[in-house]
Amino acid sequence: MRLKNAPNDAQSMSQDGDAILRSLQNKSLPVIDLMVREALQNSLDATIKGVHETEVEFSVDEFETKRLAPHFEGIEDILVDKYKDREEFIAISDKNTNGLTGDYKSSDAMVLNKSNFHKLVFGIGKNQEADGAGGSWGLGKTSFFRLGIGIVIYYTRVEIENGYEERLIASLIESPKQKNRLLPTNGRGIAWWGEYPNVDYSQSNPIYPITDSNQIETILDIFNLKRYTDSETGTTIIVPYVGCNEMFASKSDDEEELLPWEINYESSIRTAVERWYNPRLNNEEYHQIVGNSLLNCKVNGIGFLKSYNTEPTFDIMNDLYTSALMGKAKEEKIIVKPVFLKKNGLKEPSRNPVGHIAFKEVSREELKMTPPENKLSALEYVGIKEQRIIELNNSKIIAYCRKPGMVVEYSVDGDWAPKTNIIKEDTLLLGFFVPNSTGELIDSYQKEGYITLEQYLRATENADHANWVDEANKGIIRRIKSYTYKAISDYYQEMSGEKKTSATSGLSRKFGKIFLPPKNYGKTSAKRKIEETDTRNSKNKNRVSDIRVIKSNPINEHTVEVHFKSSIRKKSQNKVFLQVMSQEKKMDIKDWKKAMGEVIQFPFEISNLNIKTVDNEVINKDFKDFEDNDLQIYQDPNNLSEIYISSTVNDRVEVEGKLTLNSLSTEFIPNIAISSEISEGEV
Repeated sequence: MRLKNAPNDAQSMSQDGDAILRSLQNKSLPVIDLMVREALQNSLDATIKGVHETEVEFSVDEFETKRLAPHFEGIEDILVDKYKDREEFIAISDKNTNGLTGDYKSSDAMVLNKSNFHKLVFGIGKNQEADGAGGSWGLGKTSFFRLGIGIVIYYTRVEIENGYEERLIASLIESPKQKNRLLPTNGRGIAWWGEYPNVDYSQSNPIYPITDSNQIETILDIFNLKRYTDSETGTTIIVPYVGCNEMFASKSDDEEELLPWEINYESSIRTAVERWYNPRLNNEEYHQIVGNSLLNCKVNGIGFLKSYNTEPTFDIMNDLYTSALMGKAKEEKIIVKPVFLKKNGLKEPSRNPVGHIAFKEVSREELKMTPPENKLSALEYVGIKEQRIIELNNSKIIAYCRKPGMVVEYSVDGDWAPKTNIIKEDTLLLGFFVPNSTGELIDSYQKEGYITLEQYLRATENADHANWVDEANKGIIRRIKSYTYKAISDYYQEMSGEKKTSATSGLSRKFGKIFLPPKNYGKTSAKRKIEETDTRNSKNKNRVSDIRVIKSNPINEHTVEVHFKSSIRKKSQNKVFLQVMSQEKKMDIKDWKKAMGEVIQFPFEISNLNIKTVDNEVINKDFKDFEDNDLQIYQDPNNLSEIYISSTVNDRVEVEGKLTLNSLSTEFIPNIAISSEISEGEV
């Protein structure tokens, strides 16, 4: 390929390579994350209208320097001398996209400014103009140049008037301040490789992409990549010499410890795809509701199958996103609330929410942080490094995104959620805010060009799409955060009147092992309940009954004794019942029969309840032998998964005892819960 150096006119205001490479001002995100965010957004923005899915594959492999170097005029010897025989590359290929369309031969700046090919290869900071697009072609692409030594190869196939055309061109951006440069005499550190239209050419002539299929195939074969064929269109971006840039080298071993997914590029990319694109990744509901294609992504040929090879943290975030998008919960534990701005936002603000917030409390068990999986904290998966926060495991993580389905940011203990201690100890609150993208803004915003909320939010994103920052003298985002905060806070205040509590038993899959959570965990759980009760305000102190597991003793493979303490609400009818822990929700016997029918029996039953004490008075009787006019304990012989406690006492009753549970199967995990119905006239 022929070389063209970017002109370096002293009177020109053009940026040099150093300014361009540093234009993407985000030092908080790893360069792999920046690359994944930008690559996927570019592919999704280029998707053919109406297709069901956008296919994107990341390839991480090695290539031979001696095969690549001869194609780069002017730096062939430097590549061979400076770099190893085999080096790594990353390639990103998409399908079901239009490719890099547009004119590249015109001398008319107006024509070139409308060319996607020209904007990606030659333009810096040229915005994509499609409504709902991810953002800029220019600044984000600097992540590709920072990954390697500054060389990026673009290959695309587009549909033209008389068929299809393939195009391949390479670009270099390096800092003139670097000591070891590929083009030391290039004043700006910017160059391209392609072909000139004429045999007699000079550096002042425009350079064009290679369009000869055989020559393109020769270059792609170096990386074991295939050309697009038949009716395929799309774009492949190749970054050779990954990790060899002296200015953007990966952190060394003596710095902070590497996380498991940071050990190699393949796992880093997989995690980044989930971290930033879990809303759109294989999400049929996204496709149906938003109307955009879903994202079908692979890394070295391996796709993403939810709950099979995806991370629990991002599976939960996907459910939260979809719940907020639909405006209703996908599963029992998720809470979904509309967020309204009372004025100076959308038209008809009392009827049109500015968006929805979906949230839920998540335990270590649900995040699979316990044996045998031993996953890391959700905090680490979203990028938190501070060990104190990670070990405390009591943060509130709120994600948000626009219509393209890329997470803008994970706000940890920020302005999106209450600062007060609203959740249980050793528990995280995960949430997702999804805006009403099609909501029409009031006239004053429309006069400034912001017709919909989506348009305003897009305009407020930084070049790296890393957060939303209000336009001057406008406060939509500030108020969205404030009212999202309020929606979460209001829910927890309402919870003080909830009639149902549940004590997760955390039972082992095999009854031969420890039945409930480890001893220390049980102590923490009990302490948490006590502290939680003490800190409630007196008006709401005694509203609900609760049950706490103290310890458990396995008797045999199918039987276990569970020691518990329960606080029974005054003058109430209570039901202690068993549930089956499933991936979607906790299923009581009614849910079980609805899902399984009558063929498969509910797998757990309560065979006995031994009452140890009532209000500290020693009883030591089985419930069938217990007689008390004010406190009745009984069981329906047709439903052994439940046991009833009825109190007519005008005060709370403290019961301590031992439940004997039988398991008909060792394949399921049980949960113990209590619900209460307050007598008529009680508050």
